[in-house]
Amino acid sequence: MELIKKTNFDFLGKRKWAYLFSLTVILAGIITFAIRGKSNFGVDFVGGDMLRIGTKAPSSVVHVRQAVSRLNLSEIVVQEVGSTHDQFIIKSPPNTAMKIAALLTEEFGPDFVEVKGRSEVSPSMSVSLRNRALMAFFIGLFGMLIYITIRFEFHFATCATLAIFHDLLFVVGVMVMLGYVIDTQIIAALLTIAGVSINDTIVIFDRIRESMRKTRSSNYIELFNQAINETLSRTILTGITTIIMVLLLFFLGGESLRGFSLALCIGFVVGTYSSIFVATSLLVDWQRKGSYKLRL
Repeated sequence: MELIKKTNFDFLGKRKWAYLFSLTVILAGIITFAIRGKSNFGVDFVGGDMLRIGTKAPSSVVHVRQAVSRLNLSEIVVQEVGSTHDQFIIKSPPNTAMKIAALLTEEFGPDFVEVKGRSEVSPSMSVSLRNRALMAFFIGLFGMLIYITIRFEFHFATCATLAIFHDLLFVVGVMVMLGYVIDTQIIAALLTIAGVSINDTIVIFDRIRESMRKTRSSNYIELFNQAINETLSRTILTGITTIIMVLLLFFLGGESLRGFSLALCIGFVVGTYSSIFVATSLLVDWQRKGSYKLRL
Protein backbone atom coordinates (compact mmCIF):
# COMPACT_ATOMS: atom_id res chain seq x y z
CA MET A 1 0.00 0.00 0.00
CA GLU A 2 1.35 3.43 -0.98
CA LEU A 3 0.01 6.43 0.88
CA ILE A 4 2.01 8.91 -1.19
CA LYS A 5 2.97 8.24 -4.81
CA LYS A 6 5.64 9.74 -7.07
CA THR A 7 6.93 12.44 -4.78
CA ASN A 8 10.03 14.46 -5.59
CA PHE A 9 10.76 16.45 -2.44
CA ASP A 10 14.22 17.93 -2.01
CA PHE A 11 14.75 16.68 1.54
CA LEU A 12 18.52 17.03 1.52
CA GLY A 13 18.29 20.59 0.27
CA LYS A 14 16.77 21.48 3.67
CA ARG A 15 19.34 19.60 5.72
CA LYS A 16 21.09 22.74 7.05
CA TRP A 17 17.80 23.99 8.52
CA ALA A 18 17.31 20.55 10.05
CA TYR A 19 20.80 20.71 11.58
CA LEU A 20 20.00 24.12 13.08
CA PHE A 21 16.66 22.91 14.49
CA SER A 22 18.18 19.80 16.07
CA LEU A 23 21.13 21.73 17.50
CA THR A 24 18.81 24.34 19.05
CA VAL A 25 16.60 21.75 20.77
CA ILE A 26 19.53 19.64 22.00
CA LEU A 27 21.42 22.67 23.37
CA ALA A 28 18.28 23.90 25.14
CA GLY A 29 17.88 20.44 26.65
CA ILE A 30 21.50 20.32 27.80
CA ILE A 31 21.21 23.73 29.47
CA THR A 32 17.97 22.73 31.21
CA PHE A 33 19.54 19.45 32.30
CA ALA A 34 22.54 21.27 33.77
CA ILE A 35 20.31 23.74 35.64
CA ARG A 36 18.14 21.02 37.18
CA GLY A 37 21.12 18.93 38.26
CA LYS A 38 20.23 16.01 40.51
CA SER A 39 16.52 16.74 40.07
CA ASN A 40 16.77 15.24 36.57
CA PHE A 41 16.82 11.71 37.98
CA GLY A 42 14.04 9.74 39.59
CA VAL A 43 13.98 7.73 42.79
CA ASP A 44 15.36 4.66 41.02
CA PHE A 45 18.63 6.49 40.33
CA VAL A 46 19.19 8.94 43.19
CA GLY A 47 17.54 7.03 46.02
CA GLY A 48 14.36 7.68 47.97
CA ASP A 49 11.48 6.11 49.86
CA MET A 50 9.04 3.41 48.81
CA LEU A 51 5.77 3.15 50.74
CA ARG A 52 3.22 0.36 50.35
CA ILE A 53 -0.30 1.08 51.59
CA GLY A 54 -3.61 -0.74 51.65
CA THR A 55 -7.11 0.71 51.75
CA LYS A 56 -10.13 -0.84 53.42
CA ALA A 57 -12.24 -0.29 50.32
CA PRO A 58 -11.35 -0.07 46.62
CA SER A 59 -9.78 3.24 45.67
CA SER A 60 -7.87 4.58 42.66
CA VAL A 61 -4.43 5.87 41.73
CA VAL A 62 -6.00 9.24 40.93
CA HIS A 63 -7.44 9.67 44.44
CA VAL A 64 -4.19 8.68 46.13
CA ARG A 65 -2.14 10.95 43.87
CA GLN A 66 -4.46 13.90 44.44
CA ALA A 67 -4.06 13.48 48.20
CA VAL A 68 -0.26 13.30 48.22
CA SER A 69 0.07 16.16 45.71
CA ARG A 70 -0.63 18.55 48.60
CA LEU A 71 2.94 17.99 49.78
CA ASN A 72 4.27 19.64 46.58
CA LEU A 73 7.16 17.19 46.28
CA SER A 74 9.31 17.20 43.16
CA GLU A 75 8.53 13.60 42.24
CA ILE A 76 5.92 11.15 43.46
CA VAL A 77 5.05 7.96 41.60
CA VAL A 78 1.86 6.11 42.59
CA GLN A 79 1.34 2.60 41.24
CA GLU A 80 -1.51 0.19 41.82
CA VAL A 81 -0.63 -3.37 42.86
CA GLY A 82 -2.88 -6.27 41.87
CA SER A 83 -6.41 -6.03 40.55
CA THR A 84 -8.39 -5.46 43.76
CA HIS A 85 -7.82 -1.65 43.70
CA ASP A 86 -6.83 -1.56 47.37
CA GLN A 87 -3.02 -1.91 47.26
CA PHE A 88 -0.69 0.92 46.19
CA ILE A 89 3.04 1.62 46.05
CA ILE A 90 4.23 5.20 46.43
CA LYS A 91 7.77 6.20 45.43
CA SER A 92 8.97 9.55 46.73
CA PRO A 93 12.16 11.53 47.50
CA PRO A 94 14.24 10.58 50.57
CA ASN A 95 12.72 11.01 54.05
CA THR A 96 9.20 11.66 52.81
CA ALA A 97 7.44 8.29 53.35
CA MET A 98 6.21 9.08 56.85
CA LYS A 99 4.93 12.50 55.77
CA ILE A 100 2.96 10.83 52.99
CA ALA A 101 1.59 8.19 55.37
CA ALA A 102 0.50 10.90 57.83
CA LEU A 103 -1.12 12.92 55.07
CA LEU A 104 -3.06 9.93 53.72
CA THR A 105 -4.23 9.05 57.23
CA GLU A 106 -5.42 12.62 57.69
CA GLU A 107 -7.07 12.71 54.27
CA PHE A 108 -8.89 9.36 54.34
CA GLY A 109 -9.03 8.56 58.06
CA PRO A 110 -6.99 6.12 60.21
CA ASP A 111 -9.50 3.31 59.67
CA PHE A 112 -9.27 3.51 55.88
CA VAL A 113 -5.51 3.53 55.20
CA GLU A 114 -3.04 0.94 56.43
CA VAL A 115 0.73 1.11 55.91
CA LYS A 116 1.80 -2.33 54.67
CA GLY A 117 5.51 -1.62 54.43
CA ARG A 118 8.21 0.97 53.96
CA SER A 119 11.62 0.61 52.35
CA GLU A 120 14.42 2.76 51.05
CA VAL A 121 16.09 2.79 47.66
CA SER A 122 19.68 3.48 48.65
CA PRO A 123 21.99 5.63 46.54
CA SER A 124 24.40 2.70 46.14
CA MET A 125 21.66 0.62 44.53
CA SER A 126 20.80 3.56 42.31
CA VAL A 127 24.39 3.98 41.06
CA SER A 128 24.51 0.28 40.20
CA LEU A 129 21.19 0.55 38.34
CA ARG A 130 22.43 3.58 36.40
CA ASN A 131 25.66 1.83 35.40
CA ARG A 132 23.76 -1.24 34.19
CA ALA A 133 21.43 0.92 32.11
CA LEU A 134 24.36 2.72 30.48
CA MET A 135 26.17 -0.57 29.85
CA ALA A 136 23.09 -2.07 28.20
CA PHE A 137 22.75 0.98 25.97
CA PHE A 138 26.39 1.07 24.81
CA ILE A 139 26.50 -2.69 24.20
CA GLY A 140 23.39 -2.42 22.06
CA LEU A 141 24.80 0.58 20.21
CA PHE A 142 28.10 -1.20 19.53
CA GLY A 143 26.19 -4.20 18.19
CA MET A 144 24.25 -1.96 15.81
CA LEU A 145 27.48 -0.33 14.62
CA ILE A 146 29.02 -3.71 13.79
CA TYR A 147 25.84 -4.96 12.07
CA ILE A 148 25.48 -1.93 9.81
CA THR A 149 29.20 -1.95 8.98
CA ILE A 150 28.92 -5.57 7.84
CA ARG A 151 25.69 -5.04 5.93
CA PHE A 152 26.67 -1.72 4.32
CA GLU A 153 29.97 -0.06 5.21
CA PHE A 154 31.59 1.97 7.98
CA HIS A 155 30.40 5.39 6.72
CA PHE A 156 26.79 4.25 6.82
CA ALA A 157 27.22 2.70 10.26
CA THR A 158 28.80 5.83 11.73
CA CYS A 159 26.08 8.15 10.40
CA ALA A 160 23.33 5.81 11.63
CA THR A 161 24.94 5.66 15.08
CA LEU A 162 25.21 9.46 15.24
CA ALA A 163 21.53 9.66 14.31
CA ILE A 164 20.67 7.41 17.26
CA PHE A 165 22.65 9.67 19.60
CA HIS A 166 20.77 12.62 18.12
CA ASP A 167 17.41 10.96 18.79
CA LEU A 168 18.22 10.10 22.39
CA LEU A 169 19.64 13.54 23.19
CA PHE A 170 16.61 15.13 21.54
CA VAL A 171 14.13 13.03 23.54
CA VAL A 172 15.95 13.49 26.85
CA GLY A 173 16.18 17.24 26.23
CA VAL A 174 12.47 17.59 25.49
CA MET A 175 11.46 15.42 28.45
CA VAL A 176 13.66 17.43 30.82
CA MET A 177 12.29 20.73 29.48
CA LEU A 178 8.76 19.41 30.06
CA GLY A 179 9.64 18.71 33.69
CA TYR A 180 9.88 14.92 33.61
CA VAL A 181 12.55 12.98 35.47
CA ILE A 182 14.78 10.25 34.06
CA ASP A 183 13.81 6.92 35.61
CA THR A 184 13.91 3.27 34.57
CA GLN A 185 10.80 3.68 32.41
CA ILE A 186 12.42 6.49 30.43
CA ILE A 187 15.56 4.37 29.99
CA ALA A 188 13.40 1.53 28.63
CA ALA A 189 11.73 4.00 26.25
CA LEU A 190 15.12 5.27 25.02
CA LEU A 191 16.31 1.74 24.22
CA THR A 192 13.07 1.11 22.31
CA ILE A 193 13.49 4.37 20.40
CA ALA A 194 17.03 3.39 19.38
CA GLY A 195 15.72 0.14 17.87
CA VAL A 196 12.88 1.78 15.96
CA SER A 197 15.06 4.64 14.71
CA ILE A 198 17.74 2.35 13.32
CA ASN A 199 15.06 0.32 11.54
CA ASP A 200 13.84 3.37 9.58
CA THR A 201 17.41 4.33 8.76
CA ILE A 202 18.27 0.86 7.44
CA VAL A 203 15.22 0.88 5.15
CA ILE A 204 16.39 4.14 3.55
CA PHE A 205 20.01 2.97 3.37
CA ASP A 206 18.90 -0.26 1.69
CA ARG A 207 17.05 1.68 -0.99
CA ILE A 208 20.09 3.93 -1.45
CA ARG A 209 22.26 0.86 -2.04
CA GLU A 210 19.82 -0.51 -4.61
CA SER A 211 19.74 2.82 -6.47
CA MET A 212 23.52 3.13 -6.50
CA ARG A 213 23.97 -0.39 -7.84
CA LYS A 214 21.48 0.28 -10.62
CA THR A 215 22.79 3.66 -11.82
CA ARG A 216 26.39 3.84 -10.56
CA SER A 217 25.85 7.60 -10.45
CA SER A 218 28.10 9.80 -8.29
CA ASN A 219 25.37 12.42 -7.78
CA TYR A 220 24.68 11.32 -4.23
CA ILE A 221 22.24 14.10 -3.37
CA GLU A 222 19.99 13.14 -6.26
CA LEU A 223 20.27 9.42 -5.50
CA PHE A 224 19.63 9.86 -1.79
CA ASN A 225 16.66 12.15 -2.36
CA GLN A 226 15.22 9.58 -4.75
CA ALA A 227 15.66 6.80 -2.17
CA ILE A 228 13.95 8.88 0.53
CA ASN A 229 11.02 9.69 -1.75
CA GLU A 230 10.65 6.06 -2.78
CA THR A 231 10.43 4.92 0.85
CA LEU A 232 8.37 7.90 2.04
CA SER A 233 5.03 6.08 1.91
CA ARG A 234 6.36 3.20 3.98
CA THR A 235 7.99 5.59 6.46
CA ILE A 236 4.78 7.58 6.99
CA LEU A 237 2.56 4.52 7.34
CA THR A 238 4.91 2.92 9.86
CA GLY A 239 5.22 6.16 11.79
CA ILE A 240 1.47 6.79 11.91
CA THR A 241 0.57 3.30 13.13
CA THR A 242 3.19 3.27 15.89
CA ILE A 243 2.39 6.81 17.04
CA ILE A 244 -1.35 6.05 17.21
CA MET A 245 -0.70 3.11 19.52
CA VAL A 246 1.61 5.14 21.73
CA LEU A 247 -0.92 7.98 21.93
CA LEU A 248 -3.56 5.50 23.08
CA LEU A 249 -1.12 4.31 25.74
CA PHE A 250 -0.49 7.93 26.75
CA PHE A 251 -4.17 8.82 27.18
CA LEU A 252 -5.50 5.48 28.45
CA GLY A 253 -2.50 3.89 30.17
CA GLY A 254 -2.70 5.90 33.36
CA GLU A 255 -0.31 8.28 35.07
CA SER A 256 2.32 5.62 35.79
CA LEU A 257 2.90 5.13 32.04
CA ARG A 258 2.57 8.79 31.05
CA GLY A 259 6.29 9.56 30.90
CA PHE A 260 7.13 6.28 29.16
CA SER A 261 4.49 6.72 26.45
CA LEU A 262 5.33 10.41 25.91
CA ALA A 263 9.02 9.59 25.47
CA LEU A 264 8.11 6.90 22.94
CA CYS A 265 5.84 9.28 21.02
CA ILE A 266 8.51 11.98 20.80
CA GLY A 267 11.15 9.39 19.96
CA PHE A 268 9.21 7.77 17.14
CA VAL A 269 8.57 11.15 15.50
CA VAL A 270 12.19 12.25 15.93
CA GLY A 271 13.47 8.85 14.78
CA THR A 272 11.59 9.17 11.49
CA TYR A 273 12.83 12.74 11.10
CA SER A 274 16.46 11.81 11.85
CA SER A 275 16.51 8.93 9.38
CA ILE A 276 16.00 11.53 6.64
CA PHE A 277 17.51 14.74 7.94
CA VAL A 278 20.34 13.45 10.13
CA ALA A 279 21.62 10.00 9.11
CA THR A 280 21.26 10.47 5.36
CA SER A 281 22.27 14.14 5.44
CA LEU A 282 25.43 13.42 7.44
CA LEU A 283 26.36 10.69 4.97
CA VAL A 284 26.04 13.12 2.05
CA ASP A 285 28.05 15.86 3.76
CA TRP A 286 30.76 13.42 4.85
CA GLN A 287 31.15 12.15 1.30
CA ARG A 288 31.21 15.66 -0.21
CA LYS A 289 33.81 16.98 2.26
CA GLY A 290 36.05 13.94 1.96
CA SER A 291 35.42 13.28 -1.72
CA TYR A 292 34.96 9.64 -0.73
CA LYS A 293 33.30 7.28 -3.19
CA LEU A 294 30.89 4.94 -1.46
CA ARG A 295 31.56 1.29 -2.34
CA LEU A 296 28.19 -0.41 -2.65
